[in-house]
Amino acid sequence: MTPPALTQRTDKWLHLIRVFKSRSLATQACSKGNVTLDGQTLKPSRDLKIGDVLEVVRGDLRLRLQVLAFPNQRLSASRVPEFCENLTPDEWIHKASELRRQRQLETPHPHENLAKPNKQQMRQLREWMAQEQDG
Repeated sequence: MTPPALTQRTDKWLHLIRVFKSRSLATQACSKGNVTLDGQTLKPSRDLKIGDVLEVVRGDLRLRLQVLAFPNQRLSASRVPEFCENLTPDEWIHKASELRRQRQLETPHPHENLAKPNKQQMRQLREWMAQEQDG
């Protein structure tokens, strides 16, 4: 068995602890400046040490994660707390959920943009047309 690593690349660690679905997405986030350590943006190749506290911006959500250990392979969700501690304040989580909810209200559901009406819409149209003819 190999001894535990003392450092690991930023993009690899973010992928292995399930912050990003792929390592290339983690690399892109680092390159765009969405991953910071002590206020400084990190390059994907920057080696992390145990105890480092990262801030990761992923869409509307901003995460604060502390490095506890370095996994050798991608983890199941139940094992993630062994390797990182989530220090994200509750306000950040609530703010992200409010923004997501607001966006859902502002943008129509994809089915509402279809040219062909669904069954419910057809029923409503027939009822409306029947009322127009009676009135």
